Parts: sequence; C-alpha cells; structure tokens
Amino acid sequence: MSTNRNKNRRQLPPLNALRAFEAVARFLSFTKAADELLVTQSAVSRQVKNLEDILGVALILRKAQLELTEEGKRLLPVLTDSFDRMDVVIGSFRRQSKKPPLSLAVPPTYARRVMLPRLPDFQRANPDLEIRMETPPVNPDFRNSGHDLAIMFGEMEADGLIADVLMRERWSPLASPDLIKKAAWPDLKAMIAKAPLLHIRQGNDSWHDWRQLARQVGFAGLPVERGLVVETADQAVQAALSGGGVVVVDPVLCADEVASGKLVAPFEISMPTGRVYTLVCRADETDLARIAAFRAWALSVLVETPSDAATADTGDDDA
Repeated sequence: MSTNRNKNRRQLPPLNALRAFEAVARFLSFTKAADELLVTQSAVSRQVKNLEDILGVALILRKAQLELTEEGKRLLPVLTDSFDRMDVVIGSFRRQSKKPPLSLAVPPTYARRVMLPRLPDFQRANPDLEIRMETPPVNPDFRNSGHDLAIMFGEMEADGLIADVLMRERWSPLASPDLIKKAAWPDLKAMIAKAPLLHIRQGNDSWHDWRQLARQVGFAGLPVERGLVVETADQAVQAALSGGGVVVVDPVLCADEVASGKLVAPFEISMPTGRVYTLVCRADETDLARIAAFRAWALSVLVETPSDAATADTGDDDA
C-alpha cells in the first residue's frame, strides 16, 4: 500500500516558486512580478533560481531583456492555465460563501431609541454585511459571550478590551405637559414628594433612580417608594407620554418626544450620574473588517458631543 502511494505522489516544486516563475514569465519582468505577488524583487529572483535548481534546467535567460528558454516556454502555458482554473473555482467558492455576520449586544432602550434609528446608514454603507443584534436586559459577560461588539451600560471591567465611551448619562425629570399643568407643583421638593413617579428597576432595587436623584438635589429624606415600576427606560418613557407619571431619564433617550413637546421638564435639572454607555470589543479583533467598520461608524455617529452633555439613560439593568 505505501509503495503504491509513493508511486502516485506528485513530485512538484514548491507552489511559491511556481507562482514566482509564472509571474516573471508573463511579464518578462522581475519588478512587475514582485508588484503582483506583493513581495520584493529579490524574493522573486530567489524563488525562480530555486525552481531552476530543483528542475535542473534554466527557465529564464537573464539578459538586458529577459527571455524564456525552451523549457520556460513549455512550462509557462501549463502554469498559467492551471492557476487560471484554480482562480475560477476558488472565486466561485468565495461568491457562494457568506461573510461572517456582525454580532452585537446592545441595551434594549439604547438599541430602540438611539441605535436602530441610525443603523440604516451603516447598513447602506455595508449592504453585504449581515447584522445580528441582541438586547439583553443586563450587560453580557462579553469575554465569553461570543459577540463581536457590545455596548455596556454602567460600570464595567475593561481589562483586555478596547473600550470607547459613547455617552455619559445625565438625568432630567420629564413628564407630559398635561400632567405638569394639572399638578402645578410649586417646586422640585413638592414634585418629588407628591408626584406619581415612574421607576426603572435596578436589579432588586425598584426605587434606585428617584432615591438617588432626591439625594443629589438635597432631599434625601423625601419618600419616593410609590408609583409604577418597569423594567426598561423605554417603558418608563411610554408611561410618561401617557400621563402616568414623572420619569427621571436622560433626554437623549427620548429626544424626539422632548423636541416635539410631548415630554417636558417640570424643573430645569441636568445631573450627571457617573454611568456611561461604552462600546467594547476584543483588542485582538479590531482589524477584522466587520468589527473595524462598525466601530468606525459608531465613533463617528454615536459618540456624545460636548453640546449633548446635558443628556443619557437610567437603569443599570436597562440602558
């Protein structure tokens, strides 16, 4: 069995040497062959010399103008035809194969209210790229999640990751104009003490955001444990639009509603929370085309500008 296999084994020179000779023979130029093969001229010359040594014949006459020997003339069309046929078959594989999809993990409210309205621009620029977006209610374990990129909300460990801050959260209380007019709260203290409040659950803490806001504005003792508790900032905004209460949220997450006057700030407050939205990817994957393209787009479109510094979201578990 082994003897038969040895008899049938092809005795071919190294592929790089054959490619180098084929390119030089087509162009009759070491320089042009080197440009095509993306190597140095000396590397091409060495490969051709190596092939001639292996075959035991001269293939190229090195004169002022390169010439092929009779052996070189016999070998060139065989190699060119073989490489062309390989290129056709391999090219068909590439056309049939799909590019790896871009896998994203994005907080649900940020995805719906910030990412999705802008994403068509990225899709138009990358029409052949499949995008798979997941919206987990909490930050994923990115190192083990299998996502290409993720947008994290709140605090996180970024060791070994490339982390780009997209947005720094700032709080403002917002409510429908009808509710504000009807309630007529005389001041911020009265609003916190008496208004129907909308809460975004933070883990097991149903009252975190309003309790924190009251503490920051100097009313730590005021009761805030009342009203509707929901899972995401998007749900809280929808409740506020319906007149269900006052939500404390970053206006960036409801920019259209604020711009149209459907949500109004009863009192002018814009308070940083210290929490951020951060785009993360693995340091050894930044050169992958799909990841590099999305990261470049995100940094040009999603990054908060100084004029935006009065806005962002609520709720570590939502974002």
